[in-house]
This record gives sequence, structure tokens and C-alpha cells, in this order.
Amino acid sequence: MRRWLTLAFLVLVGCEGRTVEIQVFIPGPDSVDAPVARLGLVALPYDRDSLLATFEARYPRPVHLTSALDTLFQQFRGPFAAYAQALYRLERLEQELARLKEQLDSLPRNSPAYAELYRRFATLGDSLPRAREERDRAQLELARARARLTPRMDSLRALVSRWEDSAYRGYDTVTRRLSRVIGREPLADSTGFDGRVTLRLPGGGRWWIYARSWDAWDPNSEWYWNVPVTGRRLVLDRHNGRRRPRY
Repeated sequence: MRRWLTLAFLVLVGCEGRTVEIQVFIPGPDSVDAPVARLGLVALPYDRDSLLATFEARYPRPVHLTSALDTLFQQFRGPFAAYAQALYRLERLEQELARLKEQLDSLPRNSPAYAELYRRFATLGDSLPRAREERDRAQLELARARARLTPRMDSLRALVSRWEDSAYRGYDTVTRRLSRVIGREPLADSTGFDGRVTLRLPGGGRWWIYARSWDAWDPNSEWYWNVPVTGRRLVLDRHNGRRRPRY
């Protein structure tokens, strides 16, 4: 109990309550950062990572299980990325064709602009069957990889989950105690369509923003943030987040 009280004392640093605007970005299929809509996040009055490290010091992570999962994840990542890229290229091509068709429909057929647009439309249209074939081929390879790798991944994940149940037993009780001692409760909210959310952080002391997001390139990994609040605006992105496996 003394250890938790010490941690509570360390976070009791005086400061006024304030409003913080938070925005979340992750790399999309085109590797360009995009806002993350409807993402849940939590403002915590304590450092979540430090607390978890204390639990894991008593019950070390089963490296033999996580290493085996890392190997399987790597084998799955290639087929998944190939399918994601093929699907993205096809969707962009179909969107461009739809845009060109809309423009063509708005022009008289005897205009110079129509002829130029039609040549572009025909060229892209010729590449559509090949793009669909590449999508279908990548989808088949992904299905084969999923059938081959998923049973073993599921069994190893079940063992890791069993370890987590043991390692983090009592975590909820400790965090409730910490919140009572600190005098501030966690606050939860979610981002809007533009990836933004505004939180009112009450009372004195430090706050951390905790969030986890999907990874557009790998279903077996996620973006993770546990970032201290130091100002009135906070951006969660690839620079202050960690891309980590989903065990």
C-alpha cells in the first residue's frame, strides 16, 4: 500500500484545472496521417505505464509466447499489406473513374475538353480489370495466410491473456485507491469526425492521456499513447505514440 501512496504523492503537483484540445492522427493506407474519428480516450490522473511496470516487475512478461506471436504476426503482415495496397489502388481507381464520368456527363460531346477527358477515362478503364485481378489474387493469398496462421495465433493469445489475468490482478482496485487518494477521477470521451475532442481537466495535479487505435496496415498491431498533458493542446500521432503488437 505504501508504494501506491508514494505514487499518489508524486502526482499531486499543484496546478489549476484547464481545458485541453486533443487531436488524434494515424498513418492511413497511403501513409499520410489522417484524423481518427470516434476513438475513445481516457484522461488519467496517474502514469499508467509506470503502474503497469510495477505489476509486471512482480510477474514478468512471457517472452517465449510474445516472441512466437511476433514471428506469426510478421508472416501475416506481408499478405495483409499486399491486400490492403491492392484494395486501396482499386478504390482510388474506381473513385477517379466515377469523377471523370461525372465530368464527361456535364460536357457536350463535341467539345475539346470532352475528347481529352474521354481519353483519360478510357485509359483508366482499361486498367480496371487488372486492378481487380490483383485485388482478388491478394485477397486469396490473405485468406490462405489467415487459415494457416490464425489457429496458432489464437492459442498463443489465449496463453498471453491468462498471463495478463494473473499479472494485473488487483489493477482496478489499485487505480480506484489512487484516484481516491489523488482526489481526481479518470475522464473518458471520444473524438469527433475530425479526430478532435476537448476535455475539461479539473483540480490540481498532472494528467496523462491514454488511447489505443487500430493500425491501418496491420490488424495484429495498434497505436498506443500514454502522454502527459503539458499545455492546452495535445496532438496524438506517430511521433508520440507507439506502434505495438496486439497480443
